[in-house]
Amino acid sequence: MYDILIIGAGTAGMACAITAAQQGAKVAVIEKADHIGGALHWSGGHMSAGGTRRQKQLGIEDSPEKHLADIFRINDSTGDLTLTKMAVYEAPKTIDWLEDLGFDFAPECPRIIYGHVPYTEARTHYGTNKALSIYKVLRPLWDKQVEEGNIDLFLETTLTALRKNEGRFNEAVTNKQSFFGKYIVLTTGGYGSNPAYFNAKHPNTPLMSSSYPTATGDGHQIIEDLGGVFEYGKFHLPSLGGVELEEGRCNFNEAWAMVLTSIYRPAREIYVNKHGKRFMNENEPNADTRERIVVQQPDWKFWIIFDETALLERNAGGAENSIMIGWDTDKIKAVAKEEKFIWQASSIEELCTKAGLPYLTTKKTIDTFNEACDNKIDTEFGRTQLNHKIQTAHYYALLVHASVLVTFGGMKVNEQLQIVDKQGEVMQGLYAAGELLGLGATSGSAFCSGMAITPALSFGRILGKKLSTKING
Repeated sequence: MYDILIIGAGTAGMACAITAAQQGAKVAVIEKADHIGGALHWSGGHMSAGGTRRQKQLGIEDSPEKHLADIFRINDSTGDLTLTKMAVYEAPKTIDWLEDLGFDFAPECPRIIYGHVPYTEARTHYGTNKALSIYKVLRPLWDKQVEEGNIDLFLETTLTALRKNEGRFNEAVTNKQSFFGKYIVLTTGGYGSNPAYFNAKHPNTPLMSSSYPTATGDGHQIIEDLGGVFEYGKFHLPSLGGVELEEGRCNFNEAWAMVLTSIYRPAREIYVNKHGKRFMNENEPNADTRERIVVQQPDWKFWIIFDETALLERNAGGAENSIMIGWDTDKIKAVAKEEKFIWQASSIEELCTKAGLPYLTTKKTIDTFNEACDNKIDTEFGRTQLNHKIQTAHYYALLVHASVLVTFGGMKVNEQLQIVDKQGEVMQGLYAAGELLGLGATSGSAFCSGMAITPALSFGRILGKKLSTKING
């Protein structure tokens, strides 16, 4: 029998296993993929914390109290307030720990991020290579514990059931064998890559997923079947900018439109819904406002329409600052010829035919916008950036979706991170961390920068320490 069974070798699972093994626990980690790291291979790696050593070195006066107040301002004090507070007060210790391990901070960090509602202080930290910078410093610790025999890793091993023996859960059944442990920690991730489960939890909500492929809600389903409580799904919000690379899926790292906010890139385009109508001020800076407007549109998608002049425009420094993050003009033109999610045409009528938009309504929308540019007043939505009439061929349409990067719903735990059932009773032996708890637990009803990865690392470390202490007496 192992001291601790950890189901899932992602962000929280790695942190938990390393910490527990370092303190003398014998750990087994069960991972259904053929590799460890989970979404660390995928994520942007944003972590938030108030009062870190790096902030102090840069003269930034911050604290967990300020961080917590900012979160409650942004999400109106929603989510699990106890877990949020625990995550926030642990966060600077986690960031300092990474720094001690040689974490390669991006030179501009910490900074204020405007892709979500901004904090009042620069407290978002990330590495030069996104979340892989986290993986880079965790991997040597992991390898050392594996080599010393403190962590046994079982890849391509899928959890199928959890069983009780003598009044507590201590058995994990997999597709290969059963494992036994004094404590079981579930860090199985989210459910954004499981359309059936997602649709059951979010009926009538379109799913365009950019979640890590293994985020299939396995842990959620097993815990629910045992009487666990799914909560915070009501807070679900998508991220804006995904384009459909394959059916039902997009990828933040490969193709993403710069529509999260106008702070980084003032719009040269207009947005229209499936009816060919504008529906917002394209230069709205608030990310949360933009997200909530888009989810009111049919199918949670819209088309970005622009002309050749807008495409070729450079910023004041001479850089392109493309509508597609990381793409240049040549790539946009080349992909437009494939006619998958970007279309190019010599007339508005041809563009509408290709993109599947109603011509007459779309043409009227464009004409009205062009008049607003001439008159320098947008009576419909109050847009003040009116320097880009849509009048010069070629014309372009880019189809953008409100997409799922992370799932808000998750399994209920108490302040000890023990999984609880529908009667509020502890499911003895079972603990959880990471996206299995749901972003809604620590971020509430809005995206709060860095409140996914930092709590996953922090809670993983907390459980590793707590459970190894229990074992060692």
